[in-house]
Amino acid sequence: MRSSTLGRVRGSEAARQGWIGVEIPNCGITSGSSKDLPPCERPDDRMYWPHSKSLYGGDMTKPVLRRYFNVMKVGSPGWVMFAAVLLAQTQPAARPVLRSFDRVLLLEEKGETSAGVSVGDLNGDGLPDIVLGKGRHWPLFNRVLLNDGHSGFIANNLGTAPDRTYSAALADVDGDGHLDIIVSNDAPDRKLVYLNDGKGDFTEAGTFGSPNWATRYVTLADLNGDGYPDIVAANRGDYPDLVDGKPGKGPQNPTPSYVCLNDGKGHFPACEALPTESATSIVAADLDGDGAIDLFVPHRDGGQSIVLWNDGKGHFPVSSKVGATNAWIRMGAAGDLNGDGRLDLAIIDEHLKASFILFNRGKRQFGEPVRLPGPDRPPYCLAIADLNRDKRPDIIVGYVELPGSVFFNTGKGRTFHEVPWNDGKGTVYGLAFADFDGDGWPEIVAARSDAPNGIWFNTKPIGGR
Repeated sequence: MRSSTLGRVRGSEAARQGWIGVEIPNCGITSGSSKDLPPCERPDDRMYWPHSKSLYGGDMTKPVLRRYFNVMKVGSPGWVMFAAVLLAQTQPAARPVLRSFDRVLLLEEKGETSAGVSVGDLNGDGLPDIVLGKGRHWPLFNRVLLNDGHSGFIANNLGTAPDRTYSAALADVDGDGHLDIIVSNDAPDRKLVYLNDGKGDFTEAGTFGSPNWATRYVTLADLNGDGYPDIVAANRGDYPDLVDGKPGKGPQNPTPSYVCLNDGKGHFPACEALPTESATSIVAADLDGDGAIDLFVPHRDGGQSIVLWNDGKGHFPVSSKVGATNAWIRMGAAGDLNGDGRLDLAIIDEHLKASFILFNRGKRQFGEPVRLPGPDRPPYCLAIADLNRDKRPDIIVGYVELPGSVFFNTGKGRTFHEVPWNDGKGTVYGLAFADFDGDGWPEIVAARSDAPNGIWFNTKPIGGR
């Protein structure tokens, strides 16, 4: 009997010898009848196969099949094992548990220039509260909304003066068990640290970085393994804006982002520059599985994004370029989208008006961007969360003056079912998730500019599963 060792022969010859061929197919992401199937960028992508015509038998002499195949002998032990895996992989994706987001609770009477939202239990009553980061380039008071337990909130200003805020991130920075607030402000405002007394009352306790930084969003993560959350400040460079979706003309002045390490008392006395050019958000995640938190820095203004690899001590001496060479990425998120145990990256490109996935190949390598389905739409915010509780991370996107998208992950990160959310008003700048009505399903909380902020409740669709 012929060996089951993989070899390479032409399709017609394989047919005469009684072999079957396995084509390395186009591997894309589908939603309903929409397709976007770029070529596979890595060998193991052949195992995803969201579409048929991956396995050929019998007559392989048709012109479309006259190409090289990976082949193995029918009936051999290798073939039997491979066929079993193949049948499992090529079964139609399980029908997703679909959810609806038609019911909304607006958190304000009018729209302002909000940019960020965070959710957490601020007063220890077991209920999720909300912090809204407001202002952007125009000073406004940030707002703390304490959940009253009766489908409402008690709102108060944060601090004694308005700020040009993009984000108000939550973490216990001083180790007392209460969530504190780190406020990132655009220049010329100070970047602020507010400590929580445990009752949801906050006192300004210090600053970090420089008031001159054009800081957009901060990310909080323990970068040096001491058990205290550190600050990653994403600073935007001075680059020409997109004009009607096209790159503008003018000087380009890059600026570094920074890491500010926590001294263990909620103070951040020193900050280390990162080799970045222009960023509005930075993703903190262990991307190589070594136990240390790495940083993915999306390029905001027409350059290539990078991953900064953590040496375990909160320093980042090694970096890798990832994704397109000319990208306008406002935001990214990390999650294991294909179930292989490695964290992938989802991104939004304002210039291309689309969302993409960078699949993690391991060994500090990422594949080329794979586009999510749908028409051209100007994305402005993105997050990853499991909104239908199927243990698969979903992708949530907010747009400019268009209804948002929830891409329910239905097949190892290669097939998605899109469900709309929100009324399409204003621009979605920030997203957070929590169960506000106690039914066990996480809601979408959105910070918007030029439209009221709100909670979109996660409900069962009429006639759905």
